[in-house]
Amino acid sequence: MRKTLLLLTFVLGLFSMALAQERTVSGVVKDASGEPLPGATVHVKGSTIGSVTNLDGEFKLNVPNDASTLVFSLVGFLSIEQELGTQSLFELVMEEDVKQLNEVVVTGYGELDKKKITGSIATVDAKLIEQVPVATFDQMIQGQSPGLYVNAGSGQPGAAATVRIRGNGSINGGNDPLYIVDGVPIESDAFTTLNANDFASISVLKDASATAQYGSRGGNGVIVITTKKGAIGKTRVNYRYQTGWSKIGDMGVEMMNTQERLAYEEIIKRGPGWTYSSNNPDAPDDAAEKLAALRNTNTDWVDAVTRIGRTETHEVNISGGAKGTRFYVSGNYFAQEGVAEGSDLERITGRFNIDHEYSDKLRFGLSANVGRSTSQYIPSEGLSTANPFVLATIDYMPYDSIQVTNPTTGEKEYKLRGFGRNPVEMVDTYIEKMNELKAIVSTYVEAELFPNVTAKSKIGFDFRNREYEEWADPEGTLSAWGKEGQGFYSATSASKFQYNWVNSVQWAKTIGDHDFDVMAGTEILEKSYNNFDYTGYGINPKLPQTPAGITPGTPDNNLIPDVGGEKWRTALMSYFVFANYTFDKRFSFQGTVRRDGSSKFGDNNQWAIFWSTGLSYNLTEEAFLQSAENINLLKVRASYGTVGNQDDTDLSIEPFQKKSAFGSTVYGSGQGLVPTVIEYPDLSWEQSSKFNAGIDFGFFQNKVRGSLDVYNDITSALFVEQQLSRTSGFDDLDINAGKMRNRGIELQLTTTNISSATGFKWETTLNFGHNDNEILDLGQVDEFLLGTGIVREGLPLGSHYTVGWAGVNPANGQPLYYDKDGNVTTVYSSANEVADWGTSNPPNVGGITNTFSYKGLSLSVFFNFQQGHRLFNNQSYFIENHNVGYNQSAEMLDLWQKEGDITSVQGLGYAREFTSRDIEDASFLRLRNVNLSYTLPSTAMSKLKYFSSIRVYAQAQNLYTWTKFTGFDPEIGNNIAQFQYPTPRTATVGVDISF
Repeated sequence: MRKTLLLLTFVLGLFSMALAQERTVSGVVKDASGEPLPGATVHVKGSTIGSVTNLDGEFKLNVPNDASTLVFSLVGFLSIEQELGTQSLFELVMEEDVKQLNEVVVTGYGELDKKKITGSIATVDAKLIEQVPVATFDQMIQGQSPGLYVNAGSGQPGAAATVRIRGNGSINGGNDPLYIVDGVPIESDAFTTLNANDFASISVLKDASATAQYGSRGGNGVIVITTKKGAIGKTRVNYRYQTGWSKIGDMGVEMMNTQERLAYEEIIKRGPGWTYSSNNPDAPDDAAEKLAALRNTNTDWVDAVTRIGRTETHEVNISGGAKGTRFYVSGNYFAQEGVAEGSDLERITGRFNIDHEYSDKLRFGLSANVGRSTSQYIPSEGLSTANPFVLATIDYMPYDSIQVTNPTTGEKEYKLRGFGRNPVEMVDTYIEKMNELKAIVSTYVEAELFPNVTAKSKIGFDFRNREYEEWADPEGTLSAWGKEGQGFYSATSASKFQYNWVNSVQWAKTIGDHDFDVMAGTEILEKSYNNFDYTGYGINPKLPQTPAGITPGTPDNNLIPDVGGEKWRTALMSYFVFANYTFDKRFSFQGTVRRDGSSKFGDNNQWAIFWSTGLSYNLTEEAFLQSAENINLLKVRASYGTVGNQDDTDLSIEPFQKKSAFGSTVYGSGQGLVPTVIEYPDLSWEQSSKFNAGIDFGFFQNKVRGSLDVYNDITSALFVEQQLSRTSGFDDLDINAGKMRNRGIELQLTTTNISSATGFKWETTLNFGHNDNEILDLGQVDEFLLGTGIVREGLPLGSHYTVGWAGVNPANGQPLYYDKDGNVTTVYSSANEVADWGTSNPPNVGGITNTFSYKGLSLSVFFNFQQGHRLFNNQSYFIENHNVGYNQSAEMLDLWQKEGDITSVQGLGYAREFTSRDIEDASFLRLRNVNLSYTLPSTAMSKLKYFSSIRVYAQAQNLYTWTKFTGFDPEIGNNIAQFQYPTPRTATVGVDISF
């Protein structure tokens, strides 16, 4: 017994000594954005002692006292070796392994290993667009991908952007890319009611190998969006809040103030500045008193119609999963006041995604989004007397008061000038708004029929209803828009419904060094549109903003309402085969064949076949590069194929071209029918032949990584208007004629400039795209005018066409011009118009982001640019013209007055003409976004019982723009500047909290 006790005592002693030789270490592992990384392996180097981080990225591990190093590893991230020392609490940031990053790319019909991709597909990190303080997704991706041109076009909340992938592919057809959300095609201008924070990945498909799977709809490129899904494990709750303020930015032009305007009027001898001038021999006796009263008023009319706009966002999302079921649920509230009075947006969205694995052989899921938005607009954008920016800039003078006293009634009333509309009054007496309801729903079922053979059926729905409302107070000046000057109320209900149903069978198998993946399937897509509108007149002022205030129309009161509407339907039927083959992880082949049939076209061309082929060679897998330490990735690829464009935006190609269409008309007092669409059974798709060659690279432990692509796209069978004999009853007819080319180069480059042991990191991402556009053929003609430009063979689309400006003759102030031969002349003639003034489409676009991080602190600075294009500044005609009665730019004070004056402003008595003087360099560099954030460290979070992560941030949007353009904003989305709503500057602060 005694021996037994001695043995037990000895064993316990050894055990206690062993315990004394161990210690406990703990900590948290996160990614570069501060998000915890569950599932990361932590082990003592050279031993089997280890652990795995939990859902919050936390770990705890007993390590021997003599252990010197911990090793942290996780698939998709670079491993870390951390010296232990005497430290017991660790907070580590793991960097993504770029060689493995985005291994799977979503292409819409499925997913593809990035190593096997043969085409040009760019991905936009969804984290880059989270919490960006703009309302629509299309504006958020500006400058984020090479070859992707995005132009906001308007600073109005919720306004759709102009988006182009590798330039314009059509003249009269649609140029917008195809958008796919969770497999459902959606409209290009319907992002107002979508919450971009729900997006998990964005893929930009550019070449034929990537887009041919969409056949007749892929000609302008495809943007594929997938939304967030849950993960098996602990349920996570995230709350996000953001608030901020917007103000109008630099409008690019300095208008005259009161003193300048009065001095200018004295020079031109017109207006109160001359009427009350002491130099005017006909000045009235009280001229000095009246002039003094004018000098005491200096109204900033732009300031009067703008404001500091408030932005606010609340969002809650919940995600998680267990036993084969994953879910993601979110709700978002977004509100933004425009910087122009009378413009704002309010949106509520909800999303529910669920995926369930019933068994190893059966899976199904549902993705649903519903959004409701209310937008209020300024009455008009562009060159319109209803545009408050037009009224505030040119129609009203700085010495005008907003309100004046009526000498008869003694009451205050709004000052009225030339156009008869006061921009401040319009906010109170005119309403234009839109309510939108949008739902995107998709559901699928997937079953394994045989080993390596899977069948999938997926159906998606896209529904959108827009209700427009317009109202003019009968007691306001805008009542003149209605009949009998008694105001009006207008309402429109427009709905679109689209469904697509995809059925496919996929065989995927690896046999030795050979990887096979083949998918065959069919797709049905049907779209319907229904619109109804009416306008009623004679509004009862006691019943504002409601149809109840409309006076019933009779022949006697001339208040008969206007009623209209339309409805149509189109359909597309498709068959496709996609094949992918990879040998030994080195050589990959992709092939696509798709046959589309469209109801838009006649029997002669209703069906077409589109195809593509692509090859890639991953040199990194070769033995001779395996030992090259500074070459981490080197892959070359090339593709060629055909895709189509059927003008899916429904801008110009009418449905059912094979049949004539009729609309109603009125003959005298009776109804009748009139032809609206001429029968043309030969119309077909525009077709693009696309070639692409590229290289993907990673050097110096992937500290330098990216891709370089060159492409050549030729679009043939362009939709071109052919002139018809007027005896046909039609002016022209869209036919397939003409050819246009886009070719260029694209670069995506990311460099890790600093990555120190202290945790400081500096990374730079640059993307650049150069596109050269040229019209090769126009069919019936060599050229035709289009707006202020010309469409001509040999020139790029968007070429300006006008008379050359040669300056002002210093001897007499006479304007000078160039004739067609380049000779200076004093005669202005449209016969001297030439196309020597460049294009409105920027050939060079891109963006650059610098990201600095240190532990939980992160700073990102994002610039985007457009270069090499010119815009027609139509505003300058009105604000640099002494022959009109509008307020003028301060530059007009330099007008020619005497012999020897050197100026660009002609003397009095000479007409102001549209010339190349109005075509300006619109290149710009914009400081688009600066974001500073801080994620609380794990030591602080461990003291907060209910929180797993807290991140606070501040950001600024559109801080400054470097440009020579003198219009409101160089980012206008078309070729001519006409007082568009300028892009605002926005500053926000926010917090992201995870539970």
